[in-house]
Amino acid sequence: MEITYKEIRENKEINLLIEKGNQVMQALGYTEHSKKHAARVAETAGKILKELGYDQKAIELSRIAGYMHDIGNSINRHDHAHSGAALAYQILKGMRMPLEDILVIVTAIGHHDESTGTAVDVVSAALILADKTDVRRNRVQNPNIASFDVSR
Repeated sequence: MEITYKEIRENKEINLLIEKGNQVMQALGYTEHSKKHAARVAETAGKILKELGYDQKAIELSRIAGYMHDIGNSINRHDHAHSGAALAYQILKGMRMPLEDILVIVTAIGHHDESTGTAVDVVSAALILADKTDVRRNRVQNPNIASFDVSR
């Protein structure tokens, strides 16, 4: 069964995980990681692959990975890529997504954090690039200017 990016964006469980993750990030003084960030990363990842001439399937998988990439923050910021990949696997399996598609998405999510991963295929490469492009000033959630940290 083909699962679309639109279905992922409308999924209550995924959206709750994203919002809980953003609450965690805010409590830690990290940048915003809300649904807005998720959607920007998703759209940018899809645009990158579209402009490079990849097929619609790769574009759609990159959008899904982009939207779901930070759900692991709901558990803990540390190792969020790996916990996010595990969460995504269970959610997508429950949605009856084909295993081949699930594996592309969870691999991209599991490798998107540069401290533990790297680009291993086109979807993971697009996700990593897209994630780094969302640099809006209004993503800053830390009220203490003296403790701003660019790496957060």
